[in-house]
Amino acid sequence: MSDSVLYDLPGEFISSMAESSGYCDAQAVLPRDGHYIAFCTCGRWNITSPTLDECLELASIHTAETDGT
Repeated sequence: MSDSVLYDLPGEFISSMAESSGYCDAQAVLPRDGHYIAFCTCGRWNITSPTLDECLELASIHTAETDGT
C-alpha cells in the first residue's frame, strides 16, 4: 500500500490529524440518526445539519475563514 491518505481508514486519518490539533487541517462529516454532524481538527468548530450538502458547505466556509491562521 502507498503512503497516501486515500488508503487510510477514517479513524486512522482523524487520529493523525488530531495530532496536529489546533489547525484546520481536516473536517469530518458523519451521518447520525437522520442528520449529519461535522467537526474540524482545530477543535473549535462542530455543527449538526439536516443535509450532507449543508455540512460540506459550512466546512468549506470554516476552512476559508481560518486559512492561514
